[in-house]
Amino acid sequence: MPDDNKVMPHGFQKVYFLISAVLLTNPGLFSEEPVLLEFHQIPGMVLHAESQVDESVYINGYLSHQAEIDEYSVVSVLDISSDGSALLKGEFRTVDRILGLPGVMEWTESETVRMKRTAQGLLTVPDDAALPVQRSIPRFPGSPVSVGDSWSLEAEEQHMFRIRGLWFGPYRGPVQVRYELTGLDAIDGVKTARIGISYDLYLPVRQPGEPVRLVSGRSRQTLFWDIANGQPVRKEESFEFLMVLSDGTIQEFIGSGITQYRMTNRLDRGETARQMENLLGELPGLVVEQDEQGVILFLDETDHILFEPDSAVIAPGQMAALERLSSVLEDYADRDLLITGHTADYGSPEGRKELSRKRAAAVADALFPDGRSGPGRLFLRGAGSSEPVGSDRENRRVEILILD
Repeated sequence: MPDDNKVMPHGFQKVYFLISAVLLTNPGLFSEEPVLLEFHQIPGMVLHAESQVDESVYINGYLSHQAEIDEYSVVSVLDISSDGSALLKGEFRTVDRILGLPGVMEWTESETVRMKRTAQGLLTVPDDAALPVQRSIPRFPGSPVSVGDSWSLEAEEQHMFRIRGLWFGPYRGPVQVRYELTGLDAIDGVKTARIGISYDLYLPVRQPGEPVRLVSGRSRQTLFWDIANGQPVRKEESFEFLMVLSDGTIQEFIGSGITQYRMTNRLDRGETARQMENLLGELPGLVVEQDEQGVILFLDETDHILFEPDSAVIAPGQMAALERLSSVLEDYADRDLLITGHTADYGSPEGRKELSRKRAAAVADALFPDGRSGPGRLFLRGAGSSEPVGSDRENRRVEILILD
């Protein structure tokens, strides 16, 4: 990854997802009659996207570094407005891989954005939102199309850049996107439309004093679309982008990636909390709470010590409770989990954060020693001492959040 004196292109961190299921693609399995492509938008639907991109970064023509970037997004349909558009809540998660814990990601930050989307894919995003980067991609013509048909519709890209430790932007501009229905395939028996998507970006920056002068490039994508359910299944992309800074430095970003998507329904927080209390009521000190992100579980540290001061070793007396909790969480294998570690307010912020990360990892290892089964993802976060709730003992806690 680039150091703090190089540009970290927030805008080029795409959203890709790898799943373990085998994808079986059978071109020509279905007759090629015209199909209507559109988003099916039902309140309570949740679309998860997980992305992985391999990227090479060049500075003034020389290879600077190569990066593997992971990001996640979760978009929920909250309601349908009077004009038929869906009101959406999008959560965009920035994560890092954790060495030694395969399949576990460290949750570094997230942004929640309220948006509006038509069935044809036209997306309306607040002006102050940094994400998503690509907006109104894909868009559909609103009438049935046949294999070989093409259409062109406007979309938008927005980028923010971190340069020498400071964020600059947003830099926003229109793109004209070209689409072509190239075939009808079967993926795991699901009828999908194979859609080619391409566009070129030319975004000059005219504001005085900005460190970025130009962003340009191109994206070439293949999207597999579930026709019956009106949702994406998989996306493949290759891209080349170039950025010119005001000091003349030229940076190029060349890469490819894959995105996989999966659908769930919104979490019934009240019912989930009641189930947890019924199933785990015999565990002394267990607290179940609801918040705006989901349902939180933790052991009340007033009477039950999970960690000694300055330690990330779980107290032996708590292992039985965590094993019982693990068995119950198996029923939520399709849900993402966020395990957050906390500390008392002693020592340096960096030391507190590192200790809280280790505590979260220790609980994750106790709950899932062989990794999680099912499609739900596992995220860890170290909060340090930034979110106190009471005494030092209470602040030596780990919270397990079943995410909405």
